[in-house]
Amino acid sequence: MSKEEQKIIRGMIKDLQFLKQSIHKKFKSNIKTQAFDNVIDGLKNNNQLDYESQSLEITFVKENIPKHFVQTKVKTLKIIFATKVKGNIDNLLLNKDPLNSLEFNIYAIGKCIEDRALRYSLHFDRHIEGGNPPEEVHPIYHFQFGGRFIEKVDIDIGQTLFFDAPRIAHHPMEFILGLDFLLSNFFPKEWRELLAEDINYPKIIKKYQEYFILPYYQSVVNHFDRKINSPWNPQEIYPQLIKR
Repeated sequence: MSKEEQKIIRGMIKDLQFLKQSIHKKFKSNIKTQAFDNVIDGLKNNNQLDYESQSLEITFVKENIPKHFVQTKVKTLKIIFATKVKGNIDNLLLNKDPLNSLEFNIYAIGKCIEDRALRYSLHFDRHIEGGNPPEEVHPIYHFQFGGRFIEKVDIDIGQTLFFDAPRIAHHPMEFILGLDFLLSNFFPKEWRELLAEDINYPKIIKKYQEYFILPYYQSVVNHFDRKINSPWNPQEIYPQLIKR
C-alpha cells in the first residue's frame, strides 16, 4: 500500500472518530453508535475499504416522529442503518469506481397506537457483476424499496405491492455518506444543526462527496461533453443513456 493510500485510511479513521463524537452529542441516549467502531476496526485491520458495520440505531423522540405517514398513528419508531463495503483506495485516487461490492440497508421498526407492528425498508447496493444479465434496467448503484427485510417479517401488508423495479440510480455511498443520507432524510432538524453548528461535519462530508460523488457525475457529464475525462462507463451508471 502506498503512503498516499495509508494517509487516506488514517484520515477516514480520524473522520469517523470525529463523527461518532458529534452524532453521539446530538442524539445522546437515543442512538447506539457501535457501528462507528465496526467501521474503524475494519479499516485498521484490512488497511482497505473493507468493513461491515453492525446496526446504527436511532430512536425517534415523540415530537420528531415524521408527520407524513399513510399510517398516521405512530407510537414508537426507530431507524436502523447497516452497511457492508468492499473497495479499493487506489481506484479512489484514480477517479475510478472505488467499490467492488456494497450493501446498505435502512430499516424502520415501530408500533402504532394499537400496538401493531410497523415496518419500512430501503435497500441500496452495487450490482453484482457476472451471471445472467437482468431483464430490467439495472444501474450499477441503485436504490430499491422493500427488499428481503419486508419479506422476512410476519406483518400484514394488506393490499401493498412491492416490485423489484424500479432500481433507482444513485451515486455510491459508503458509511459516512450513507450516514449523511440517513440524517438529511429522516432527521432533517438535527442534520441542519450539524451543518450549521459543528465545524467538522460539513468539512468531512464535503471530502467524501469529492471522493465518491464527483467522479460518478463526471462520468455522466462525459457522455455528453467529451472535454471531461472519466474512466467510468456512464451506461453502467445510467443504463437509459443512448449510446453516442
